[in-house]
Amino acid sequence: MGEVMIDSVVVIMQTVKKDGGMEMSKSLILSIALVFVAACAVSACSGTSTQAAKKAVDVQITLTEFKIESSVTDFTVGTPYHFIITNKGTLAHDWMIMPSGEQDEAKALVKVEDTDLQPNKTVTRDFTFTQAGDLEFACHVKGHYEAGMHTPITVK
Repeated sequence: MGEVMIDSVVVIMQTVKKDGGMEMSKSLILSIALVFVAACAVSACSGTSTQAAKKAVDVQITLTEFKIESSVTDFTVGTPYHFIITNKGTLAHDWMIMPSGEQDEAKALVKVEDTDLQPNKTVTRDFTFTQAGDLEFACHVKGHYEAGMHTPITVK
């Protein structure tokens, strides 16, 4: 956008010079410069930058009795993830991202209740990890975790 504005200023200056109005060209150049500065400011404020926002990585999660399968188990701090969680089992399940081995559901980083994950239902959650560590996907419906319904994940 800046190059187009500069090219436009040059063309207008050349046109004004041909018409001979020196005083007019000074005020016109000043006006054009102000428009250019305003256009650059609007462009900077619009959120469009050379560094594009990171696109979320889709992660497919499948819940069955008594297993959690994930298309991704190694995650990166700062990368946005879009979790697509599908219950393909015959029982309701919940799904959480938890510190490894943690049983206190209040410590879940992300949580989907079993009322939202009935059989054949799919829900989505978006999450960006803010720190590295060993975590797990877990189902804490009574007896499910103990039956092996957890999968380790790593965040680097």
